[in-house]
Amino acid sequence: MKRISLTEVADECRGALMADDTTTDERLEVSGVSHDSRSVAQGDLFACISGANYDGHNYATEAVTGGASALLVEQQLNLAIPQIVVPDVRKAVGLASAAVYGHPSKQMKVIGITGTAGKTTVSQAIAQTLKACGASAGVIGTLEGSHTTPEAPEFQKMLSQMQSRGDEWVCVEVSSHGLEFGRVQGTKFAASVFTNLSPEHLDFHEDMEQYFLAKRRLFEQRDSLAVVSVVDEWGRRLVGELQGIGHEDLVVVEPNMVENPTVDVEMSSFIWRGHQVRTRLLGMFNLFNLLLVGETLKGLGLEEEMIASGLEKVEPVRGRMELLAVPGSDIAVIVDYSHKPEPLALALRTLRSVSSGRVWVVFGAGGDRDPKKRPLMGQIAAELADEIVVTSDNPRSEDPSDIAKEIVSGMDRGSTSPKILLERTDAIQFAISQATKGDSILIAGKGHETYQITGSEQRPFDDTKVAKEALLAKLGTSHS
Repeated sequence: MKRISLTEVADECRGALMADDTTTDERLEVSGVSHDSRSVAQGDLFACISGANYDGHNYATEAVTGGASALLVEQQLNLAIPQIVVPDVRKAVGLASAAVYGHPSKQMKVIGITGTAGKTTVSQAIAQTLKACGASAGVIGTLEGSHTTPEAPEFQKMLSQMQSRGDEWVCVEVSSHGLEFGRVQGTKFAASVFTNLSPEHLDFHEDMEQYFLAKRRLFEQRDSLAVVSVVDEWGRRLVGELQGIGHEDLVVVEPNMVENPTVDVEMSSFIWRGHQVRTRLLGMFNLFNLLLVGETLKGLGLEEEMIASGLEKVEPVRGRMELLAVPGSDIAVIVDYSHKPEPLALALRTLRSVSSGRVWVVFGAGGDRDPKKRPLMGQIAAELADEIVVTSDNPRSEDPSDIAKEIVSGMDRGSTSPKILLERTDAIQFAISQATKGDSILIAGKGHETYQITGSEQRPFDDTKVAKEALLAKLGTSHS
């Protein structure tokens, strides 16, 4: 790994370098950045980040023992090691990391996607379209790691590795946490994309206003392309604010730009700038996601015909309105990550529009997470589904039956009576076994996740795998 002088790093993050006059030149260089003392590598700059539950300054000695060459601190520590002193380590670590890893975002075109829903689909679809156009593209997001947006040291290191392997483009899901914690500080974005905003993470952000302000940070680079969807009041507000500051390159994307849409379980289509686009992605909202992709790449200079051809090659994203293909099945089973009210409603409306039979929904709600959404999800299920199976979804420290009762409390007593099966395997198997020809089943909440968290235990669980096994078992029974 290439080494960089601490003087250069200090300049980048506007810090004061404190080092003994006798320190050798070699000790005044670093080759990496870490914020976890347990994973420090030889030659790292250790960032002493202060968090809600810990203070990295307390682990500096351990980091030095592990091989750290220097520290990024908010106050100089009594340790015989070079230190860069800054007012706020969290705000400085992104700038420091970008410098240490050679400013990789300046060597590639980085596209940041933020919003509540659609980040994963849009980022994956942009990368797939770019690849179909002959470019090399990577993704950093929900499907690639434990955090949607990694901490700054890991993020810049990943960018550097992608640059080294030859990626020309990188599509990044940028979460509100990532923006609030400065994880993408020091990154040059070729384009920033806003999908939509609906209530989420309000246990972290004070209210929707603070949530919006966090998302808006992605659009502070006025020399980059800004692509804003105006499907809600927040998108309209963002457009107004960007126009107000004279943002240099703004693309406004409206729902009516999806022309002549047709939506079907097997194949949907729409017209984009005169080009017909056929896609296996399911739902009107996914047609709009593809529209966002097309407008973003058009704004970045790609040719329309090439983009339209590339859009047709986009494959459904795992766990995002994923239709399970089992030959011989006469029911449609869709696995989706819809674990919040709005996405659940969108998914169910989509199935209602394409299903010739009953619409089923199998879902729960996460434990230790925003309990206010539970009755709302119950209400949505009662309004939009014909058959409801309430189950568990990462109950964590809560009792799954208590969560189920809160979900059911939102359902009108005159509506369809829900079936409560707390064992998720039983719930999926029940719905599939009872569904008849033409029915559609939405298995909602977990999507791409391959685990179930009960208490402190995380055990393997995959909705897709369980559902496919149940479909094959149903076919075996019907054919016997």
